[in-house]
Amino acid sequence: MNIYKPIIGELTEEEKIHPAIESYKNDEIIIENKHFKKIEEIDLNAEEVEFEKCIFTDCKITGSFEKATFHDVIFERCDFSNCLFMEGSFIRVEIKDSKFVGCNFTDSRVYHLASNNTVYEYANFSNTNLEEVIFENCNLSSSSFSECKVKNIYFETSELIQAQFFRTKLKSIDLSTCEINGIVTSLQDIEGVIVNNFQAIELSKLMGIIIK
Repeated sequence: MNIYKPIIGELTEEEKIHPAIESYKNDEIIIENKHFKKIEEIDLNAEEVEFEKCIFTDCKITGSFEKATFHDVIFERCDFSNCLFMEGSFIRVEIKDSKFVGCNFTDSRVYHLASNNTVYEYANFSNTNLEEVIFENCNLSSSSFSECKVKNIYFETSELIQAQFFRTKLKSIDLSTCEINGIVTSLQDIEGVIVNNFQAIELSKLMGIIIK
């Protein structure tokens, strides 16, 4: 496992996010070296905005971050549920103790992401490139990983109940510490996946095998 951590320097604390977004949209000033704390926003428009070397702490935000870039960014104790991140870029990012329920990450690029104790129920990662990524103690139930390109992705003690993996190769991926009841996938995609004995019984249903 070779996941790089975000590089964060000296930060300026911010209790508002609109001024920084407007500066980027008007003058293309990258939002960097900011610590956003306890910000609450509804229907925020941060499309195509670039965040670099920033921390979000105790923030609750809904809205669109479509085509936005997060480079060397940390999210802690945040709620970004139902936000749109389509075609976004996540490079050296940490997400911990947060909620990203129902978020749409379709067609995004995710490199060097470490996520711990975070809820991604019903999130959509379809057509996303996932490289050097770990989900640890995360809830990914009913999430979708259809047609993803994955390289060095790790799931540890996480919930993948009724998660969907269509046309996403799980070869050599270790799911043995995860809950995978009702996982939706195909025989071709699970070839070479690493599971424990109980999970093997669950996956045998995909082959129509009845175990007495």
